[in-house]
Amino acid sequence: MRRNFFRFLSGLRLVLGVFVLLALTATFLDFTGTFAGWFPWLREVQFMPAVLAGSAFALVFLLVATLLVGRVYCSVLCPLGVLQDLVRLVTFGRLRDLKSKAKPGGPVRSAVQGWTRLGFLFAFTGGGFLGLHFAWLDPYAIYGRFVSFCLTPLVKASRHADAFAAWADGAEGGFARVAEVVVPASGFALVAAGVVAFIAALAAWRGRAWCNTVCPVGTVLGAVAKFAWLRPNISASACVGCRACERICRAHCIHVDAKAVDHTKCVSCFDCSAVCPKGAITWKR
Repeated sequence: MRRNFFRFLSGLRLVLGVFVLLALTATFLDFTGTFAGWFPWLREVQFMPAVLAGSAFALVFLLVATLLVGRVYCSVLCPLGVLQDLVRLVTFGRLRDLKSKAKPGGPVRSAVQGWTRLGFLFAFTGGGFLGLHFAWLDPYAIYGRFVSFCLTPLVKASRHADAFAAWADGAEGGFARVAEVVVPASGFALVAAGVVAFIAALAAWRGRAWCNTVCPVGTVLGAVAKFAWLRPNISASACVGCRACERICRAHCIHVDAKAVDHTKCVSCFDCSAVCPKGAITWKR
C-alpha cells in the first residue's frame, strides 16, 4: 500500500513537471503574448528571477516548500531539471546496464564534489557582482536561451505559425499580440544548443550530476534541504541491500552500504520509495 502511494507521488511529480516544462516553453516561444498571460506565476516562482526581482513572496514560497519536502523546486518547477528527468526516462532502458554500475562515490569523491559545488556557486555570485551576467549558470535562463535561440525561429518559420498567431490575436481577454521574431546569430544558437545538449548527455549518463555539481540554485536549495521536515531515510532493519533505490536514484545520493541519504543532493522525486520492495525508505524528519 505504501509503495503504491509513493508510485502515485512519483507519477504526479512527473506530470506536474512536464506541465511546467511545456507551459514555460510556450511562454519562452513568445511570438504572441497569450501564454505569458496564462502562466505568469510560473515565471515569478523561478529562483533566480525571484532573487533578482527581490520578490519576497516567491522567495518565501520556495523556502517554505524546500523546508517542507526538500528540493521540490528542482524536480517540479525548474524547466532544466524536468528536461533532465525526461532525458533520463527516455534513455533509461538503453543505458540500464551502464547505470547499474554507477554508484555513489566514497568520502573523498563526495568531498571533491562538495568543494566543486561551492566553487561554482562563488564563481557565479562573484561574477555577477563583478559585472558578468547572473544568467550564465541559472537553469531557468539556460533553458530560456535554448528555446529563444533554437526553437522560436523554427516555430516562427513553420507553416502553422500564421494560423496560430491569428488564433492568438482573437483569444479571449485581448492580451494576445503578435510580435516579430528575429532569427538570432548562428553562434548564439549553437552555444545555447550545445550547452543543453551537454547537460542532456550528462543527465543520460549520470542523472542530476549537473544539478548537484554545477548549478548554483541546486547548491543553495540543497543547503536548505538538509533541514527539511520530510526527507528520505533508510531503515537499517528493513533494508535488505537490493540496491534498487541506489540504481534508480537520479541524484546518486543514496548510499545503501552506509544506510544513508545525502539530503543536499536529493531532489524529492520519490522514486526510491516507489521501488523499494520492503518499504525501507520512509519520509520523516
